[in-house]
Amino acid sequence: MSQLIHKAAVSVLLFALSGLVNYKPTQAETAPPQSARVSQANSIKYQIFDTNSPNKRYAIAWGIPGRKSNSPELDEKDDFEKVENYLVDTKTNKVITKLKYSKTFPNQNHGGITAAWAPNSKLVLVVHNGKWQPRNVSLVNTSGVQVGIFDQLVKDTRTYLAKNDGAAFQKNKEKLIFSLDTSSKSFKLTNNRFQIPIITYIPKALNGYEANVLLTYQVDTNGNPKLNLVNVKKVTPSP
Repeated sequence: MSQLIHKAAVSVLLFALSGLVNYKPTQAETAPPQSARVSQANSIKYQIFDTNSPNKRYAIAWGIPGRKSNSPELDEKDDFEKVENYLVDTKTNKVITKLKYSKTFPNQNHGGITAAWAPNSKLVLVVHNGKWQPRNVSLVNTSGVQVGIFDQLVKDTRTYLAKNDGAAFQKNKEKLIFSLDTSSKSFKLTNNRFQIPIITYIPKALNGYEANVLLTYQVDTNGNPKLNLVNVKKVTPSP
């Protein structure tokens, strides 16, 4: 069981949130869950998603710098464009880092965040979901280092399909999107290994090209998180 990922899928804004705390860059305050603190100058109030790490120490959160309201939901007075996402320390109530990709896309129907923690609570996979494929995929450690990995996932998938699917892939390669199947039983994140199913297809094409690939990486967590490709293979899609 220790090798299983700790995973949660959440809406960027509107799903149930587990608590409200107040972060001041120069002086941290502690606050028990479900409490509210009055906003002060240069402070950030943040709402914690249901994305706690296995040890309950860390979580993904959202906030708006300077926001006065204690409401766990945005209202008409809030500026959607100013919403930020954070990795937070729930013990010290500190914002460890602002996630690099924090747009909420209020006029789009597809979005949200998926977070998957390593069992040792030192690394989290953060997926900013989109309509057809992720807008961003990052590995973030609890020191605040963020590394975008989506381009690497796409590159490794393309390289494999170019070699193994030949003409079929070459004919369709410019039309393809690359989706992460985080609901699959094959999706795993351990303390040093990452396994992710990739579904590549042409959107809205009824009988177009489609391939399902399983990527397996060794995760180097010394310093900046780094993926080293171990294996690639085609798989049967999840039912």
